[in-house]
Amino acid sequence: MNKIIFKNSLPLFIFIFGFGFLHEIKAESNEFNSVKSCSNYRYKDGINFKIKSNNSFELLSTANIELLNNYVSFALDEAEFTAKSNLSDFLKLNDSSSEENLIEEFKIRKNGRLIRQKSQIKNDLKFLKSFFSNGYRGIRLVESCIKSGKYVKVTIKVTDKTYQMAEFLEKEMK
Repeated sequence: MNKIIFKNSLPLFIFIFGFGFLHEIKAESNEFNSVKSCSNYRYKDGINFKIKSNNSFELLSTANIELLNNYVSFALDEAEFTAKSNLSDFLKLNDSSSEENLIEEFKIRKNGRLIRQKSQIKNDLKFLKSFFSNGYRGIRLVESCIKSGKYVKVTIKVTDKTYQMAEFLEKEMK
């Protein structure tokens, strides 16, 4: 009797396992259908910031990562990490002359205008560094996109309001 049950249950087990496996693959591929196409992506690569009155600011970082073997989730994670890393490196710029190359590499824009020299943003960097002196908080994912089979882009954003809210929440949770 046991042999008959096991003999008949093996094909059933394979069928159920196979169906579950295929269903999982289908779900994985559909997970990124909500990621927009990069054809009308409104954020430019690099660091973009605005400093407004009342010590308010908006700081964006957009990273572009090549898509390898169609591993969208890995590319999106890497792009988000790169955007955060670029934001951190931007805020750590100091007065050494060797970092002038980083200005071009980061593609820094202030109020939409491309920055060519660090002297153009020296005071802005001092202000932003003072704001982030206690750590990076309030950074959030704004948008992401995919150029089918080629690359993904991710944009993160931090503002004075998101920073202050994160700081408030951190204090409340202690």
